[in-house]
Amino acid sequence: MTNLLSANLFRLRKSILFWVTLLLCAAAGAWQPLQTYLEYQRQFPLDAIFFVYAMLIGLVLSVFLPLFFGSEYSDGTIRNKLAAGHPRLSVYLANLITAVFVALIFCGGYILCTLAVGIPLLGWPKAPTPLLISVFLSLLMAAAWCAIYTVVTMNLSRKAASAVSCILLFLLIFGIALTVYQILDAPEFYPSFGLVDGEMVSEMVRNPDYLQPEERWPYELLLDLDPVGQAIQYTDGTVTRPLQMALCSLGVFAVTTAAGLALFRRKDLK
Repeated sequence: MTNLLSANLFRLRKSILFWVTLLLCAAAGAWQPLQTYLEYQRQFPLDAIFFVYAMLIGLVLSVFLPLFFGSEYSDGTIRNKLAAGHPRLSVYLANLITAVFVALIFCGGYILCTLAVGIPLLGWPKAPTPLLISVFLSLLMAAAWCAIYTVVTMNLSRKAASAVSCILLFLLIFGIALTVYQILDAPEFYPSFGLVDGEMVSEMVRNPDYLQPEERWPYELLLDLDPVGQAIQYTDGTVTRPLQMALCSLGVFAVTTAAGLALFRRKDLK
């Protein structure tokens, strides 16, 4: 597997797509605190805008990974690797490890530029320890994204089909996360307005869609299993279940990797 990883890293070093994407991530990381400072001065701490990358990384990887790995089928690289005696397990895992490495680089580029520009303009993070915990959790979430997209890129032979499938998968996961988040975020009471003796009055009415505490855990679990659901919590600063979120990311990574390997072992590469 060492030779496979070396070959992938060599391709990364020579890839214009990789360097352009990394540059865009770094530019986005620098622009976010600069824009916040220009618009709000120091009204918002660095913590409030730090985790924008958690929302972006899933979309970035959905475009980069199928384009980067998809060429292995069109160029015959996959068949050459297997013909050289590398087992399918090694080929799959080497690409998955490379994908995780790429995700860490993209996140790291964003984070470093956010800190470099944000600290002078917005000051140090107000809660560094929770922020570091959330950074670690968000990197696990990024690894889960890599496992999800590797299933697609390694089992679809056409680059265009792989790229479209990854983007559509991101949109589906994004939509599920927003739906679950809105259900959990529903208020217990909402104002109701009406006319009484010609005057407009309001009263607080119980929301029938509000979830009681004992009803919330299935939705919270689904939100934590969804990478976008985790990203929303990092961005909002509402991480209250760090252990569950870490286990969910690891679970998604393990299950999708096992499924992807099972499919890849049965795939006809002729």
